Amino acid sequence: MRRRDFLLRGVAAGAGLLASPGLHPQDSAGSDSPGIPIIISTWGFGKAANLEALEILKAGGSVLDAVERGVMTAEANPAISTVGYGGYPNREGEVELDAAICEGKTRDGGAVCALTGFRHPVQ
Repeated sequence: MRRRDFLLRGVAAGAGLLASPGLHPQDSAGSDSPGIPIIISTWGFGKAANLEALEILKAGGSVLDAVERGVMTAEANPAISTVGYGGYPNREGEVELDAAICEGKTRDGGAVCALTGFRHPVQ
């Protein structure tokens, strides 16, 4: 399967889930959660992104702003070859960037695929 087809199917599946009212998580008000932010990354290079996101939260920023800023940190690092402008070019020699983001409370989201000429597609 081509990368572009995979991404488009993933976005379509995500949009379907967001539009399904029966699948939304219940409000967690009243849970035993202490409300401490937990920020995780799959890869080691995500640590800088996590720290940047945590600073946004400490300053009173929204979770959405924290996630966006964290992603932008990874996108801006040329040493990372799997995300952002440090990524490998396509067969035409252009680096294509993809991004998706979702706001948890409203379930609003957006995604872009195969962008060229943008430093931060998550914006």
